[in-house]
Amino acid sequence: MTSQFKSKVYDYNLVGAFVLMLLIFSVWVCVDSLRTSAFLFSFTGGVLGLSYSILKQHLEETRLFKELFSDFNKRYDSLNGPLHVLISIPVNQSLTLEQKITAYDYFNLCAEEYLFYRKGYIYPEVWIAWSNGMKIIFNSPQIRELWNQESKTDSYYGFTPPS
Repeated sequence: MTSQFKSKVYDYNLVGAFVLMLLIFSVWVCVDSLRTSAFLFSFTGGVLGLSYSILKQHLEETRLFKELFSDFNKRYDSLNGPLHVLISIPVNQSLTLEQKITAYDYFNLCAEEYLFYRKGYIYPEVWIAWSNGMKIIFNSPQIRELWNQESKTDSYYGFTPPS
């Protein structure tokens, strides 16, 4: 399910439940053979149960998003200083082993963010903001070169840096 579709379902859950209840009530009133309390109560219970399940799923996904968002930002914050050092290194200077490890940690962070975005747990507007930040880091020639070598391992969940 795409995040846009899920967003619409979550946003209009109660409206949808109300419309379904009106439809069920209309059928109940118009069709004599269905005018039983068992019909009305069972379908009403089904609609309310479905609506509750959708609301609960939304709450759980919101909690997961908050947890992921906090974790990813905390990890980025720990890399932020060393990454800015990396992007300021002159083009003719090679990266040290420690700087390469920082870059590998950043590649892993980006790939994990991408994986959760692709699975629909990271909101598109958050992904766009993160991608814009990635552009700055991946514009560094040394980081781009290291990425080109490292990406051959195909161990980054299909992530490709934004350009």
